[in-house]
Amino acid sequence: MGTHRSFVLVFVILLGLPSMAQRQVGQTQYILTTHPSSFDSLSHRHGLNLQTTVWQNSNYNYAVYLVTDPSSRDSSRLASELGSDADTLGFEPNQVIQLPELSGTTSAALAQSTEGILDSLPGRTLVTFNGVTVPSNYVQQPTTTIIRWADALLSSHLTGDGIVAVIDTGVDLKHPALASVLVPGFDFTRNQSEASELLDLDPNVAASLSQSTEGILDSNRAAQLNSSTLAILSQSTEGILDGSPRAFGHGTMTVGLVHLIAPGARIMPLKAFKADGTSDISNILRAIYYAVDHGSTIVSMSFEMAQPSPGLLGALDYAADHNVVAIAAAGNDGQQTAVFPAGVEGVIGIGSTNNFDQRSTFSNFGSPDATFAAPGEGVISTYPGNHYAAGWGTSFSAPIVAGAAALIEQKHPNNLQCGVIKALAHAVAVPLMGYGRIDLYAALTAKAPVRGFSDPSCERGHEDGGHQRPD
Repeated sequence: MGTHRSFVLVFVILLGLPSMAQRQVGQTQYILTTHPSSFDSLSHRHGLNLQTTVWQNSNYNYAVYLVTDPSSRDSSRLASELGSDADTLGFEPNQVIQLPELSGTTSAALAQSTEGILDSLPGRTLVTFNGVTVPSNYVQQPTTTIIRWADALLSSHLTGDGIVAVIDTGVDLKHPALASVLVPGFDFTRNQSEASELLDLDPNVAASLSQSTEGILDSNRAAQLNSSTLAILSQSTEGILDGSPRAFGHGTMTVGLVHLIAPGARIMPLKAFKADGTSDISNILRAIYYAVDHGSTIVSMSFEMAQPSPGLLGALDYAADHNVVAIAAAGNDGQQTAVFPAGVEGVIGIGSTNNFDQRSTFSNFGSPDATFAAPGEGVISTYPGNHYAAGWGTSFSAPIVAGAAALIEQKHPNNLQCGVIKALAHAVAVPLMGYGRIDLYAALTAKAPVRGFSDPSCERGHEDGGHQRPD
């Protein structure tokens, strides 16, 4: 413990991002990694100003800083200058990151897939789940049937363990289905402890949504709210949310899927994304380090970057050093291409399948992104204001697997990364989807590893993937 990770100096340009005007932050702010004792002299030599310390731990001899260049030098020239300085461990622009469900590909898939959700509305009843009344099609939906969730919990008597950190747009902290399992998180977009999605709405709109008293079975209207979500709302609530930010509700949905699969696990909401679906590397790094330092054992990440980030690699290495299982969406580009963090070694990347165990047309596939797949079309989850919604995208496949990891952690508490992969390898084969679509019943009841099982996470000399938790 106490040694810095291996950083590679890279000037990163992300693809498929918003306009140049929207990327103004990325042109003037940079992520700088260096020894804490070297920061003052390094920044002085290169004329950089400190914005904030992204992360620092006295047990490690590196720290991460957000800095600005007041002289507005050309970014490539500045990267070259920093790269020739021995004190620089990592340097990159503070690029914008976007949630993958805001792409046109997923929107097209949504338009083709709503019929099944609409057909499921009339038959809903009220059921009790984890001591809370919920609509039946949250618990009894195709997704849970496909992965044999009910059989897995019934036979194993597991409900999930540990803390799952969900890096997303926040959560509805008062949603009845979620409130009892949430642990304190953080809002990195506002630098405050309350990671509430409702703060992204106009206060009057948020109040109207929160004060709605309509029964959850009275809202039999399905309304498309953004390119990935079809919410089950009343007409009055639909009106309240007209014009709401594009990614509003994304975090509540991903949190709701972790909770659905592992109702006994605690969930830490980390708001690194604004409700327009954007974040930056600085807030992503802060969220990963925060998750590790505050006791999470699993991190769920439903976002993608086109190019690797040295800062991201360092943060994920730090998570691995602390036996934190990292799970990430494989992305919605419909390509066999690497995106990050799913493509980072040691991260479990998750693709999407439809209800017939076929790859979703929008899902990325192949190595290194897709270690496993999980249902990602019309997946029903919680939505702000005691509502429920269906989501399309690998963003909704990843938290399903994060919940599965929490169940496996309860069964094998000392065998984390390797244990999760080894258990989930009992999967249903889907071409170019790694081990395949997860089967929870097989994962939790299998007596022996998959025949011929081999994975890098289990080949580094330790069952935990080759990392030892620092004392």
